[in-house]
Amino acid sequence: MNDNNTHMTTFLAAVDADVDERTEQLAFQLTADDEAALLALLASPSPDRRWWALRGLALCAAARAIPAVADRLADADSSVRAAALLTLAHLHPRCSAAVASQLDRAAECLKDDDGMVRQVAAEALAMCGDNAVQPLATILFQQTHEGARTRAAGALRKIATMKAAGVLYALLNDPNHLVRAYAYEGLDDMGLLETVLVTL
Repeated sequence: MNDNNTHMTTFLAAVDADVDERTEQLAFQLTADDEAALLALLASPSPDRRWWALRGLALCAAARAIPAVADRLADADSSVRAAALLTLAHLHPRCSAAVASQLDRAAECLKDDDGMVRQVAAEALAMCGDNAVQPLATILFQQTHEGARTRAAGALRKIATMKAAGVLYALLNDPNHLVRAYAYEGLDDMGLLETVLVTL
């Protein structure tokens, strides 16, 4: 435990000194034993500390940390919101069920006021594969925010599974030309567009 405390102290010193390369190296040395300290760090008044707490959690956290990570999707700082999205995406391979339960919240970030957050949301959702298809479909069919709908369609194109294709089929006549374009391109990339055109 003393070794863990020492490492966390060193990690925080690097965060506060604003030496990103060194902090990143130290982040890769974090372990599951550091999870509680990282979760506590999410409440820090410092955006840098919250950001690096999320970075550390992306590398070492377990499923129980997911709700606290998802809470940072509403952080006042846009870079922290983006980091929370990417943390969920990076945790998805080993905590897929826990992350999947938060993807509706992540999809809401497609409407974020900050363009970087909107773009990261689309990328993070695409990284979550089939688990993100339904949250993306909800944005596409129940929202009127056209920027969010366009990014959702783009994420489905990147997911490129049969589950995603099922939603893309329904977008071929969408009134938003960018959504239509992503649908056609996605189905074409999957070799499904010819079948669609014959059917139509």
